[in-house]
Amino acid sequence: MALAASLLPNFQYAITGGWEEGEIVTIIDNTPFKDGDPEGRQRKITVRHADGRIDYVLPRLLGNEPVGIDAAAVDLYVAEKTGNTEVLNAPTLADSPTSMAVRADDAPLNDPMDPRLDHLRPSRSVMRHYITRDMANGQTDVQYLLTFTNDKYRAKNEGRPASFMLKGDTQAGKTMLVEVLAIAWADALGLPKPMPIFTLSGSSGITDFDLFGQTTDYQGSLVWLPGIAALAAQCGGILYLDEGNAMGERVTSSLHPLVDYRHSFVNRNKAVMRGGQIMPEIVTAHADLWIIGTYNEGYRGMGEMNEAFLNRFRHIRWDYSEKVERKLVPSGPVRLLGDCLRKARAANQHGLRTPVGTAALARLCDDIDEFGIEMGLEIFVGMFKASEAATVNEIIDGRSIRILLEQEAMAAAEEAVDAF
Repeated sequence: MALAASLLPNFQYAITGGWEEGEIVTIIDNTPFKDGDPEGRQRKITVRHADGRIDYVLPRLLGNEPVGIDAAAVDLYVAEKTGNTEVLNAPTLADSPTSMAVRADDAPLNDPMDPRLDHLRPSRSVMRHYITRDMANGQTDVQYLLTFTNDKYRAKNEGRPASFMLKGDTQAGKTMLVEVLAIAWADALGLPKPMPIFTLSGSSGITDFDLFGQTTDYQGSLVWLPGIAALAAQCGGILYLDEGNAMGERVTSSLHPLVDYRHSFVNRNKAVMRGGQIMPEIVTAHADLWIIGTYNEGYRGMGEMNEAFLNRFRHIRWDYSEKVERKLVPSGPVRLLGDCLRKARAANQHGLRTPVGTAALARLCDDIDEFGIEMGLEIFVGMFKASEAATVNEIIDGRSIRILLEQEAMAAAEEAVDAF
C-alpha cells in the first residue's frame, strides 16, 4: 500500500489490488484529487496504462516501489530532482550500474501520448480555421474518414486503422485535414492530446536511412537515430506520406510490408542480439498506426507510383471545394478567375501548368483589400512563370476581371455607406 507522495511521476508501478491487479501503470501525476470531485476521482491519482489509456487509481492499490528499479536508482532520481549534492556526488551511485534508472526520458518510445512526441502534435487552433466538407454519404469529411479507425475497419486490417490516399491538386487543404484528423481521432479515443504526425515529405532524395534509421554521431558518440517510418511504427500515431508520388519506387516498395497485411518490416539497418545471434531488427507496427498519404497527378517532378503500393490504399479524390472557397475566397470575381485558370490548365492552354490553389485565391483577396486591384493582380500574376504570364493576363482581360472587381468594390462601398 503506497502513499501518494511516495509515488514518483514517470515511473511504473504495479497495481496490487482490485480487478486490474497485476497491471503495470505509469504515474502521470501523484497529486490526489480533492474530496467532492465532480467526476468521482476523489483521493485518486492520474496514471497511464500500457495501452495509452489515462485512468485514475487510489494510491493504496499500487505497490510501494517502482517496477524494475532498485532503491539506489530511486534515490538518485530523487536527488536529481531535489538537488541533493551529497547523493549526486556519491561514488557508489555514480559508478554503479543501478544508477541507470528507467524513467520517462530513458524508456523506449512506444506510446503515442509520450511527452517526447509533443513537438509532432498539431495545435488545436487548427480546428478553428478548418472548414469541413460534405461527403457523398451525408457525413462530414472528418466523420467519414474516422470510420477507417473504427472496430469494423480494424477487424479487416489486422487490428489497425485502414490506410488511405488523398488525391488532388495543391492547396486543397489535404495537410490541414491530416492535422484535424490527428486531433479528432485522439478525441474519439479519449486521449488527452492530439496524435503525433510523423511526416515523410516526398522527394527523390529519400533513402532507407530516412525511413528506418541509421547510426550517426551525436556529441562525439555513435548513437542510433531512428527513421521516420520506424519511429511511427514503434509509437503509433499518423504516418503522413506527403506527396507520395515524389518518392522513388525503391522507397515505396520498402514500405510495402508496413502498409499491407504484415504491418511490420525487417530493419536491416539496425542490428539486435537474439539468443546470442546478431540479427536485423523486426518491427511490428503499433496497433494505433494510421498511414495516410497524399499525391498530386501531373505535377512537374512527380512520378508514377508503383501499382503494388497504390493497391494497398483506399483512394479519395480531394479537389477544390466550392463550399470551402466561398468562405475563404469572398470575392466572386476572384473565384471566377480561379475557375477560368484551372480550366485553362486542365486543357493545357498555351502551356499553362502552374496550379491555382484556394490559398492563392485567398491571398489575392487580401492583397486587393490591402493594396488595391491593380497591385493585387500584379502580385498574383507574379506567381506564374514568365512563359505563362501572357496567358494569365489574357484570361484576366478576356473575362473582364478588373471591371468585375471594380463593380464589386463599388457595391461594397455603397453597402458600407447605407449601413452607416
